[in-house]
Amino acid sequence: MKKHLKKILLTCFCLFGAFVFTVSAQAAGIKGDINSDGKISLKDARIALKFASSVKTPTGAQLVSGDMDSDGAITLDDVRVILEKSVDIDSVRVLSPVEQITPTKNQGSDTRVKFCKVTEYCAETFPSTVLNDKSSPLFTTLPKGTFDMLDSELLTDSGSGKQFYNLKSGRRVYANEVKTFTGYKMPYNKIEAMTLVKTKGGSTKMFLALDWRVPFNAVLKPQSYEKGYDGREFNISGGFTPKYIDFTFYYTKAASGAPAFPDSDVVKSCKWIINDDKTATLRVYLREQGDFYGYTTYYDKDNYLVISFKEPADSLNGMVIELDPGHGGKEPGAGSGTGVYEKDITYKIASQLKNYLEDAGTTVVFSRDNGSTVPEIEERRLSTIKNDPDMLISIHLDSLSDRSANGSSVYYYTSYSGELAESISQSLPKALKDNIGYNMKNKGSHFYPFRVTRVENCPSVLVECGFISNSSDFRIQNSASGQKYIAKGIFDGIVSYVNEQ
Repeated sequence: MKKHLKKILLTCFCLFGAFVFTVSAQAAGIKGDINSDGKISLKDARIALKFASSVKTPTGAQLVSGDMDSDGAITLDDVRVILEKSVDIDSVRVLSPVEQITPTKNQGSDTRVKFCKVTEYCAETFPSTVLNDKSSPLFTTLPKGTFDMLDSELLTDSGSGKQFYNLKSGRRVYANEVKTFTGYKMPYNKIEAMTLVKTKGGSTKMFLALDWRVPFNAVLKPQSYEKGYDGREFNISGGFTPKYIDFTFYYTKAASGAPAFPDSDVVKSCKWIINDDKTATLRVYLREQGDFYGYTTYYDKDNYLVISFKEPADSLNGMVIELDPGHGGKEPGAGSGTGVYEKDITYKIASQLKNYLEDAGTTVVFSRDNGSTVPEIEERRLSTIKNDPDMLISIHLDSLSDRSANGSSVYYYTSYSGELAESISQSLPKALKDNIGYNMKNKGSHFYPFRVTRVENCPSVLVECGFISNSSDFRIQNSASGQKYIAKGIFDGIVSYVNEQ
């Protein structure tokens, strides 16, 4: 992955421990005050680390100041000492709680309006222009606690039987993911992006203070799409190319604040754009075009909207990967006609993949065990929020009544999952051919809105490891060597993806 010095600094800070106190440096030339600003601070530790890493060469005065143990050089031991005598002000700074208004109380207007409040952790949204159950990655989830005004009565999709409400913000939500009520008309919202930004533990968090919890939408740009599998429109075209992500807040007339992101490998800067349609867009620029790994939004205990951007890991060593063996328990999945079912084979492939990943230093989390009970698909989707993995791999076997159909394929939902899907689609057939001489057809990588992949906080893909309905593919799937090298192919794809970032 692309390396930045700030990543090295952050790693060293974690190794050296918490910052204990700030030391006033009234006397000129005090040990540790390399930049001579009158105190020993985190800035001095950053400078010292550059010297210790041979990125920069100290002047004579800097050498005298930074050589804490007087051994004639500035080393990591000196950096450690400086860190112990310094403090990162933002690491101990606490934001004051935000007081927010809600539609349940009169805000100066007696006008009553039909509202809904999001009751699920991240409620899916859809375009309101067509009533169907087709998810769009351009319509993103809403965090729990969001308010919006209703723009319809209860709607039922005749195709899926699912029920929805249309919202004034132009989206549609599942009826079972919101609570409706009659509330008071709300004033226009204003937002402040706080200067405090925290990069720690694999994420960069920014904090926004809103007057009330308005709906918003997030889209990565620029990104081209084309139609692909099943006529769906969101196959990435020309690679993954965004330069920024736009968070557009509805019912908002004013916004301020542009925090810095000195320690993020993903986010470079941000700015506000006030639009003519009573919306405000927070444009967050990426440090490198096409480098993006997911985000999470939620309201914290102090009512701040937290936007948490996932930071990239340097290698598999230290990453967390969630594996989702398809089906399970009383839900067997597709059958082979010989008494062997999808759930059994997917668990064995996932277990083999777990071995490869753990040997590489990865922490592996399973979405299910091999017992008689199995979590619902929605539980599996939301488990990525709890587990906070660096990626999600869902493992399945394909099946069709046409028993001649064969080959492997990989599916993604978000545009930033496309490169991982393509990498695995190439490596899985190659591993089978190279190791056991089986020519499994590569059916490619495609956009498709499988429920488990509809997450925003990490790259997520669903791998169809050949057709259980095809006798040749099934022979490989049901053999120990076949399961081993299917897993090896998925692993190789993950490695290639990580190394190319």
